Amino acid sequence: MPDTSFSTMLATVGDATQATRLQLPEDWMQGRAGYGGLVGALALKSMRSHFPSERKIRSLLISFVGPVGPGDFSIHSRVLRSGRAVTQVEAKLVQQEAVQCVVLGSFGGDRDSAIRIEPAPRPEMASPANSLELPYIDGLTPAFMRHFAYRWALGELPFSGKGGREIGGWIQFREHTDCLTEEWLVALADAWPVPVLAMLSAPAPASTVTWEMGFVHLDRHTCTENDWWSYRSTVDSAENGYVHERGAIWDPEGRLAMYSRQTATVFA
Repeated sequence: MPDTSFSTMLATVGDATQATRLQLPEDWMQGRAGYGGLVGALALKSMRSHFPSERKIRSLLISFVGPVGPGDFSIHSRVLRSGRAVTQVEAKLVQQEAVQCVVLGSFGGDRDSAIRIEPAPRPEMASPANSLELPYIDGLTPAFMRHFAYRWALGELPFSGKGGREIGGWIQFREHTDCLTEEWLVALADAWPVPVLAMLSAPAPASTVTWEMGFVHLDRHTCTENDWWSYRSTVDSAENGYVHERGAIWDPEGRLAMYSRQTATVFA
């Protein structure tokens, strides 16, 4: 069996050039498209060689132009501008000569500042041991979900016919690692369903159109252990087939690590 672990996927991109042909394994698919969290993480990894290591990822903007399918694709990344404080990098995922995803990353080093506002605290929720385990069910749940362990703690389950405003709980990778960088965090943050799917009583497809992420570093080390991370997402509005939601993810110590905003479509 081929090694399709997340760490292996990142390693293939780390050595890739624009001429390198990459592929998404079947177990990282979400319907007919590759899992968006993996696509975003691969794009971020491809950007790393374009700036000094002391410049940290501050924000990531992703436009899912089209589905990245199971065939060959390549990643084209380039620096748009590198100033004294911030480096702006662009990455495009190209498949069959068409751009399927565009990613913009902003990287900046720490600076002395008189301004500091404490990040939002982790919301109160049941512990992982007292939360509902969300299992992977082959043929029913999306293929990529086999790579994550879930504990559901807030909101109603998808397709339960009730709720739809909020979801949340705990998540971690199933594979062993002792160092989660921001690439791993991108994959964790996208692994939850759109909250409004709880309003439906039968399965229906949904997909992300755009995704914005902001990273909170809090003087942490460059990597964090693989333990239970907490997640919460709330819906600001949903109408005419489009959903606007915002979410956040906290590290195992309860410190805010990333916040996000998504625009998604729901075909129901």
